[in-house]
Amino acid sequence: MRMSTPTSHCNLGAVFGAARSGTTWLGAIVASHPEVVYRFEPFHRLNRSNVDVRDTFDLVRSDAFSTEDICQIYNTLIRAYPELEKPPFLANNSKRSFLWTKYLLWLIARKYPIFSSLYTNIYTPKDTALIVFKEVDYSELFLPLLKRTQVPLVYIVRHPCACIFSTMKGQEKSLIPTGRRSVLNNLLARYEPELAQKYGSRLDKLKISEQEALLWLIEVRRSFQACQEHSNGLTVFYEQLTKQPLETSEQVFQHLGLSMTQKSVEFIAESTNTSSSSSPSSVKRGELGINSYFTVFRDPQKSRDRWKTEMPKEDQQRVKEIVADSEVFRFGVEKLLWD
Repeated sequence: MRMSTPTSHCNLGAVFGAARSGTTWLGAIVASHPEVVYRFEPFHRLNRSNVDVRDTFDLVRSDAFSTEDICQIYNTLIRAYPELEKPPFLANNSKRSFLWTKYLLWLIARKYPIFSSLYTNIYTPKDTALIVFKEVDYSELFLPLLKRTQVPLVYIVRHPCACIFSTMKGQEKSLIPTGRRSVLNNLLARYEPELAQKYGSRLDKLKISEQEALLWLIEVRRSFQACQEHSNGLTVFYEQLTKQPLETSEQVFQHLGLSMTQKSVEFIAESTNTSSSSSPSSVKRGELGINSYFTVFRDPQKSRDRWKTEMPKEDQQRVKEIVADSEVFRFGVEKLLWD
């Protein structure tokens, strides 16, 4: 059930966070709500190939962007492009029996782009809906939306060691790109001049874990601080989501102007089941062929704490030394969520 919202903003919301922070899981929880139309990383996936998405991306990052432009974002994202869908497929306001039809057409459209228009025409909402999109490592979108509009935004934060450990494991398996490390010096100079002065001359001598720690800090520090200062921003800690998934999800729904529904309660129970990702839940929701690295069906406690036993102690120490003075890290420690 939709609750009243303080302002009219073309029914838009978003989930942001650094890589491997839990954005996909939190996004799937939000997508489980019957009144949400969910878009998975639209600006990452279509910025180069779709003119409307690219123009909207450039607008949000421009000095001209204001709350009056929210409807342009909404109208850009309302169209159901197959590139912006990712299992698990959730019923929302459609009947569960039709989900496999949608899943099969999605597979066909992804493999044969000639069918993309058919998919878009069938699954683009015909009435006003709450559109929620999620993005990763896009503070240049998050910050203008947060500071210049009243769009409700959720920013999820996870312990830096957990993010970096998971990222490095994904890079070892060629599942996660490494390109951002190649432009780290430019990113530091642009966003963190003090860190650029401290580390710029010896970036090539830093361990991968240290470079990734700097990337994490560039992305998270400004976003977290801004979120604390604006009422339309809600900070969610991944660790809290794993410990209290129902309570934390309900807080997220309330921030988006929604109330908890039974469908979301059921999905949260499925996604936190302690069985493996190949369980009937993941199959039922369409996660066929999805690498277990990307699944949203996992034991949350194991996911939360794996870095503590598997990440080399030296890497843990190096990461903590880089992030220790940041407000976000101190906040996580003070709240007894991080160590």
